[in-house]
Amino acid sequence: MEMVRAHSAYTVDLSQQNTESKVLPATPYNPAALEISGSFGSVQIVASDEQLAEIESAIKEHFNRNQYPLPAESKEEIA
Repeated sequence: MEMVRAHSAYTVDLSQQNTESKVLPATPYNPAALEISGSFGSVQIVASDEQLAEIESAIKEHFNRNQYPLPAESKEEIA
C-alpha cells in the first residue's frame, strides 16, 4: 500500500511588516534555513542548498519580470 503525503499551505502576509531575512547555515545536525523575522516573530523554511537556489531563482525571476529596482545594499554587493 502506497502512503499518500498530506500537503499543507501556509500564508504569512509580510506586506505591511518590516522584515529581516537571512539564511541560517547548515550544521552537522540541521540543514540550512531561510529565516524571515519581524515584529510578528519569525518564520523558518528549512531547505537543502538546491531548494534555496530554486527559491533565489524564483525571486530573481519575479524582480526581472517586474523590473523592480534592487535595494541599495544589493547594488553595492554587485559592484
